[in-house]
Amino acid sequence: MFKLKINPLWSKSVLLITFSFLILLSSYVLTNPKGSAESLKLIYDFFAINFESYFLYFGFGVLVILIFIAISSAGSKRIILEGKSDYSYFSWYSMLFATGMGAALLYWSTYEWLVYYTNPISGEEQSLLKARSYPLFHWTFTGWALYILPTVSFVFSLMKNPNTPLTFSGILLKEQSGPLRIILDIFFIGAILTGAGVGLALSFPLMSAAVSKLFNLNQTIYLDFLMLLICMFIVAISVYKGLQNGIRKLSNFNIILVIIFLTLILLAGPTKYIVTNTIEPFVYIVKNYLSLSLIKSQYSLDWTVFYWAWYIALAPAVGAFIVNISNNKTVRELIVGALIVGSLGSIFHIGVLSNISIYFYENGILDAPKIYLDQSLTSHALVVETISSLNFGTFFLILFTVIAVVFLCTTYDSLSYILATASMKNFKDTPSRSLRVFFAFIIMIQPALIMFLGGKDSFMWLLVVISVPLMIIYLFLILSIIKNAIKLKKP
Repeated sequence: MFKLKINPLWSKSVLLITFSFLILLSSYVLTNPKGSAESLKLIYDFFAINFESYFLYFGFGVLVILIFIAISSAGSKRIILEGKSDYSYFSWYSMLFATGMGAALLYWSTYEWLVYYTNPISGEEQSLLKARSYPLFHWTFTGWALYILPTVSFVFSLMKNPNTPLTFSGILLKEQSGPLRIILDIFFIGAILTGAGVGLALSFPLMSAAVSKLFNLNQTIYLDFLMLLICMFIVAISVYKGLQNGIRKLSNFNIILVIIFLTLILLAGPTKYIVTNTIEPFVYIVKNYLSLSLIKSQYSLDWTVFYWAWYIALAPAVGAFIVNISNNKTVRELIVGALIVGSLGSIFHIGVLSNISIYFYENGILDAPKIYLDQSLTSHALVVETISSLNFGTFFLILFTVIAVVFLCTTYDSLSYILATASMKNFKDTPSRSLRVFFAFIIMIQPALIMFLGGKDSFMWLLVVISVPLMIIYLFLILSIIKNAIKLKKP
């Protein structure tokens, strides 16, 4: 009789949870896309309205705690990971940023300002300053703080026990068995798969819209699938080669392309306009950071809650991956690198791309607000139209498409690597190539199904739902961080 053999180094429960979550969740959405969407929308509205304040306070609180850890003596502790490679600061920052932001940043950098400008807060007039400011607020300091909270928790746990599994249960439980461990692992894996599904479902239509524009093709679901297959192939190769030869090189290549792309737009476009209108909203969010972070508004209910939920959902994977690449860095370098360098990267993206779009609007080149309100183009097509309206638009659109593909691949080969790492019984065990490739395919099957039936909204709403219990788990992670930081301060 045929008997399935499981590598003794693999965590059977993690693999089982992964399969079960994918099957149950996908079945629910795919068998009844309309009904599931309506149900999840009702649940989403309940959680978003009733937990709005908790999301706001939690996000700001995490930022404050991490700044405190960075300036404390615990921040000087060096991360020593046996068997892990050291990376140059450029490679480290490249992998950190690519994993944290991904292709979704290209989309929202160009498009998000439209949401706030065309939907001003009730009783207020349209404001380009607020339209420029809110994307910067959502993609900078608090978002990065939420990302690296699990990272810091993982790091301190590994300092205490180098064999700690990179999962919630590995941090919070002494005994790696029992129902509580299974519950914690369900949320760890479920958060990763849900967050990944949303990101992919947003990214593939963007890439296919760019390809359809370049080659004058109709944008169809089949073109979306073609882009998915191309990315799946790249991710599989990258994750097969591992951190040093695959993910590192792809991330370095990606960041170089991004810097070239944004710099060329900055220099070839209205340079003074872009710089001025990036500095002004940045000063605005710094001056108003407390009110933006803590005071409820229409924008916080509709958007800040969603963004914080997205970061919270992806944080376990991003955090675990950053741990793997942070050998010989200090805790302070880790926190400052994410909060400062990560935020600067986001500011560079948003400052250039959003202001080009606004410049086109103010100068009658492309009336994005009118197109947005008329819905004459999809949001993804509007982003592509903005890029192609630049001087040498075809060149920039080609570069944009390549960056979007590589950006997405660097994010999801990292997520695949972490799911494979989480499937190992302890941190010192390196996941096999076959396991890494297996998860590279697994993590992309779900969004493919979602795209086919148009169910991505269900998973966007699910982010908020799953992030509420995640916040409770994160409170225990915070307690773990504080406890370990105090211990590390002692001689």
